[in-house]
Amino acid sequence: MDYDIIFRVISMNTYYKKGREIVKKLLDNGYQAFFVGGFVRDRLLGIEVNDIDITTNALPKAVQQLFQKTKATGVRYGTVTVFEDNHAYEVTTFRSDGQYSDHRKPDRVIFSDELSEDLKRRDFTINAFAMDYDERIIDLFSGREDLENHLIKAIGDPDQRFDEDALRILRAFRFVSKLGFQIEEKTFDSIQKNMHHLTAIANERILSELKKIFGNPYADQAVNLLHMSGFHKAFPELEKGIDFLKDITGYQLDYLEFFALCFYLSDQSIPDDWRFSNKERAIINKIIELVTVTEEDTYNEMIIYRLGKDIPLMAAHVSRLLREDNDQSQLIMDIYQKLPIRKTCDLKFKGQDILELTSLRNAEIIGEVIDDITYQVITGQLPNEYIPLKKYTLNLLEKKYGERQ
Repeated sequence: MDYDIIFRVISMNTYYKKGREIVKKLLDNGYQAFFVGGFVRDRLLGIEVNDIDITTNALPKAVQQLFQKTKATGVRYGTVTVFEDNHAYEVTTFRSDGQYSDHRKPDRVIFSDELSEDLKRRDFTINAFAMDYDERIIDLFSGREDLENHLIKAIGDPDQRFDEDALRILRAFRFVSKLGFQIEEKTFDSIQKNMHHLTAIANERILSELKKIFGNPYADQAVNLLHMSGFHKAFPELEKGIDFLKDITGYQLDYLEFFALCFYLSDQSIPDDWRFSNKERAIINKIIELVTVTEEDTYNEMIIYRLGKDIPLMAAHVSRLLREDNDQSQLIMDIYQKLPIRKTCDLKFKGQDILELTSLRNAEIIGEVIDDITYQVITGQLPNEYIPLKKYTLNLLEKKYGERQ
């Protein structure tokens, strides 16, 4: 019996049940309320849902007054997060959007009393569903037909949709990567025409969407369309990587592996424009270094000891894409499993033993000695046992540093 699946089903049922209670409370207080957007789409597709959004004609202040635990997460845009038990629900007032001057957010919003006004401002037909308390679907833009045809289609004029919010371009590719759908022809033509608007979007938002794309099962399909769309015109440093991947199918790349591949192929360091965290930058650089080092060489015990298995496995994944016969993943796992120690504190003879057995107090020398015996143990030249390590260390100290016991 798969208890993880049972737990997820129970959790989802509770999540939805509590969401219905929010909708019911809004209805009982004289407001309109509907489930909306991706939740309804994924429910129609039979996909597990992580977010439930609710739309209502109740103003944010009224929502805050109706529910005990709320947070004003986007009151300017009509959004209040309502907390029920351990679940969070975004409850947003019906609205229409004013002019967009930055290709991302409307300069102002106009709260509305009409559900239709709220739905028509959304990005794609498959995201413009609403569902009432009795589970009746409201579909004003033939979204169900597009679901059946596996199409991602902009609502209304696609040029207007992408000019308003250029991030919708990457959202289209994200839905390709999640659902395996195609992008409708006019929508795709508009994406190509408006691609340059992406350069006006905060890099953090671009990164967030790309991360989601590479976390989905049809990322290869999305990358092929990214290539066809001319995405590289906005981000030329990614061109060689995307061009390399366009004809490859069935791969699964972590987003850090994707960026490492792109920067490796373009033979450049990470551009400052890309707002990676320090940890992400370090991982990307280490992947590139390992891919370069192991082009004609193999992984060894010291590399795996120093780095662990995760980053070398990421690098091996990239290397295998670059050259099919250079797959060292199993070697990495074999080495990792056979390591006699995983960290310095696993040594049976430590720095504290040196302090107790000798008069040596130079921390730098002690560090060098510990590195030496670590190397001896990792490479199998010495067993990780107290007596042999003690003997080797005392001989080393006397021979190299003139330190007597």
